[in-house]
Amino acid sequence: MLLRKFTIAVAAAASAVTMSTSAQTAPPAPAAAPQAAAAAAVPEGGEPKWVRPETPEQRRLRLGTTEDPGTNPDPNKHYLRHGRSYHIGRWTRRETIFDPNDPTLVRHMYVNFWFELYQQNEQFTWVWMGDPEETPTEEMSAAPPPDPGRWQSEHIAYFKKIRPQFAELAPPASSKTVTFQQSSKGLPQSGSWRNSLAVADMNGDGFPDLVTPPERKGNSEPQIFLGDGKGNWRVWEEAKFPHGIDYGGVAAADFNKDGHVDLVFAVHLNGVYVFLGDGKGNFTESLEGLPRDYPTRRVTTADLDADGYPDILVSSEGPTILANNEGYAKVRAYLNRKKGTVWEGVNATDMKTLIGGDWLSVGNFNGDRVPDFVVSSVYFSSWDVVHLSEGPKRWKAVASDGDLLPSLSYYLGSATGKYTKGAQLDDAIIAYTRHWPSDLDNRIVPTPDVPILTNIDRLVFTKNGMKRVPIMRWASGVGVRGLASGDFDGDGNLDVILANEDPQQRGAVILLGDGKGNFSRAGLEGLTLDENNLYDVKVADVDLDGKPDVILMYEIMQIRRDDMQRMAISDRPGSIKVFLNRGARKNATPALKVAK
Repeated sequence: MLLRKFTIAVAAAASAVTMSTSAQTAPPAPAAAPQAAAAAAVPEGGEPKWVRPETPEQRRLRLGTTEDPGTNPDPNKHYLRHGRSYHIGRWTRRETIFDPNDPTLVRHMYVNFWFELYQQNEQFTWVWMGDPEETPTEEMSAAPPPDPGRWQSEHIAYFKKIRPQFAELAPPASSKTVTFQQSSKGLPQSGSWRNSLAVADMNGDGFPDLVTPPERKGNSEPQIFLGDGKGNWRVWEEAKFPHGIDYGGVAAADFNKDGHVDLVFAVHLNGVYVFLGDGKGNFTESLEGLPRDYPTRRVTTADLDADGYPDILVSSEGPTILANNEGYAKVRAYLNRKKGTVWEGVNATDMKTLIGGDWLSVGNFNGDRVPDFVVSSVYFSSWDVVHLSEGPKRWKAVASDGDLLPSLSYYLGSATGKYTKGAQLDDAIIAYTRHWPSDLDNRIVPTPDVPILTNIDRLVFTKNGMKRVPIMRWASGVGVRGLASGDFDGDGNLDVILANEDPQQRGAVILLGDGKGNFSRAGLEGLTLDENNLYDVKVADVDLDGKPDVILMYEIMQIRRDDMQRMAISDRPGSIKVFLNRGARKNATPALKVAK
């Protein structure tokens, strides 16, 4: 099948890095003599350093250029060094992996090859990037035809077809602004909170509460924060769990139908745990049939066999040091038997399908009684992320030609719902990063101006099959892990909220739906994103005013400050934050105000 399941080596070929670079490749003319570094403003993140102190002469020898690029190098400028043309690319420190044996070599988290370090500061890493070699014009007539390498004619036709999609796409600006007010009193403002939380009325007082997995590297105790319906929170001290667990994800449902909320945890590198609640803070464990050798961090609940009882759906967290049980697929269903006291395990995907990650959403895509699902995939170019039910205990992946569900991609956040008013079937909103292969000769297919994109698309399901409708695209390889839906402006149409974590454009984005499947970007006030890694966005009406509110959960972030001789690591604490929806207003003129 066309472009089916690229190997991890393609991750390198895709140049999956978020860098400021130029498409130019011509080297500059050599200067007559070395020039001093031009004065430049200190870049964001502070004064850059190399890996160790050096004299001016040592720097000159290291650079090997006739001109010193300085502390804030122009990404569009090219330098002749060691007989080859280079430019200087940049990405964030959080995306940087250092060679443990050679501090002068670094790589981006999404690729598997190394770059020579130019400099670094607290926020960014700069690297030398070799330019493609060009054939002089006078030699073009005698030059051999470009070598397609591993790409066959059908691949080249495919890249020609999809090339126009490698361009930024901005939704129109809405004439509305949605306002939020933070209301996080009583919630933790330190610690490391991941991967997903649940919202449910745990004590039966009529007010939504927040349930979180244990803090990562904390005391192994799940946490319940009781809400008062006014945006205030307190720890439910009376809650008692059978035993501690590690961090991961949590979902809530009444598994035994006793009128009290129960909890299911997807525990990192461990398995699935169900704790049955009595509404008074006491929990007992239900474990028959549940795995203790399944690496997972994401769980959701749905009636998967249409018997009236909620069941469990979990996904593998992807490649881990823990080998999966040979009988476990990458997505598993655990069917509720004997009122939540026994669980029947079922593979929800084919054993050969390589998918997995930290996001899982269910919906009704084909109109039968069994829910369908969308799963994330940290396996590069593994696109079997949408699965439709084929009757009890059976699901099948939606087939793709590499464009219906794009190849050369990582799949992240998702949401489901009826974004078209009156629709019988749900749609899915998916987020993914898409990468152009850097080993494809640009004389065969010209490299697009934006070779790495973060995409937000709507998947529409009809009797004629699934189709993909682009909503938003921007230049970034960071992706979107926080994604959810709600009617934020109160017009009766389902909207979307997403977290753009790219450091260059970080902020929450609300896309207002028009009930016809179209979206416009709202102005946004009062809802900000911390700089820490965000693992969850939940939408729920926590103050019972009829408007959906937003809950964010962050992990701790370690900040490296080092010169490779002395290294200090400080922590930026994680947190859980709630933002109450104070409503939408009409702007005098359509104006986009983006959260910073």
